[in-house]
Amino acid sequence: MKTFRARSRRLFGRLLARLIAQRPSSSVLIAADVASVLICRINGRLGNAVFLTPLVKCIHELLPHATIDLALAYPRAGELLGNVPGIRRVIAFPHKGPRLVRRYFGALRKLRAERYDAVIDPIPESTGGRVVLAMCRARYRIGFASDSQWAPLTHAVPLPRRALHQAVEPVFLLCHAFGVPYDPRGLKLSLSLRSEEMEVGRSAIRDAIGRGMSTIAAADGPMPHTLGFFAHATGLKMIERPWWLAFWKAFLELEPGAIPVEFLPTPHSTPTDARFPSLHLPSPRNLTAAIAATRMFLSADTGPMHLASSTSVPTVALFRASDPTLYGPLKAQDVVIDITQCTPPFVAQRCRRIWQETIYASAR
Repeated sequence: MKTFRARSRRLFGRLLARLIAQRPSSSVLIAADVASVLICRINGRLGNAVFLTPLVKCIHELLPHATIDLALAYPRAGELLGNVPGIRRVIAFPHKGPRLVRRYFGALRKLRAERYDAVIDPIPESTGGRVVLAMCRARYRIGFASDSQWAPLTHAVPLPRRALHQAVEPVFLLCHAFGVPYDPRGLKLSLSLRSEEMEVGRSAIRDAIGRGMSTIAAADGPMPHTLGFFAHATGLKMIERPWWLAFWKAFLELEPGAIPVEFLPTPHSTPTDARFPSLHLPSPRNLTAAIAATRMFLSADTGPMHLASSTSVPTVALFRASDPTLYGPLKAQDVVIDITQCTPPFVAQRCRRIWQETIYASAR
């Protein structure tokens, strides 16, 4: 079904591209001409919202005095990204729920109330992003050139020669539009958590483990011996409970002093193993802060994996369906494991090596 929708979207885009005449694209944008920017990413997934943070950081560095607005459909985008440096406001487009059409036109009215110097459609294929790009009021419209690109671009950037990570691709677009060097090294996700948010995260971990163990938390560092994990995912990304039980049996035989702490998607979710501490944090920023308080984080291929990658905590991402070169964790110390190619005990051994490295790093 997902593949069918993608093919239908591309076909629809190609038809529109043939019907709508494109204006010629200018070669390079001048940074001094841009004082306000809009990024449009009309998608309801948490990970796709987090993937915009390297782009926002690059815009803020390239245009330090420019305002940055986001048009997003992730329901909690305002809370998630509102404190990221450079962002002025988040315009929330509806993803699901009642009065969908009315709420959508309400978001469009907010969008058209502002005039922007530049608007960016950051990915090659997004019908929602192209609708917003076409409807907003802007001097310059930046996006990827393709045979299905029907939006009226003023700066059309050729597609990269090879597929890029979904958080890196928008930076490629920005650099080519402004004619600045493109260097993907060092790009990372970041929510710019404040110190008070970090303390909320540490408190959440302490509470989950229990009052009797609350004294193990250092004032400013991660909780010693805690290994956070998120086991719940949907569709083909789901990892069955027996796999997790086999993994934890093997890992705890190797590292009996480790304290697994499970992060749950809802307050009513069934824990993978009732013996382990568990917690549910509805706020994505509080969830990120709690992840940042662990020594290491293990996750299925889902939203909290990207939140973990936005922290300094080493993240082990367990993939079984998606392409990790496009959707995997981004920072250098993160690790991707294809669990279709190995057994739970083998994964436990790899995780133990990473776990030991975190202990050695903290001791230095």
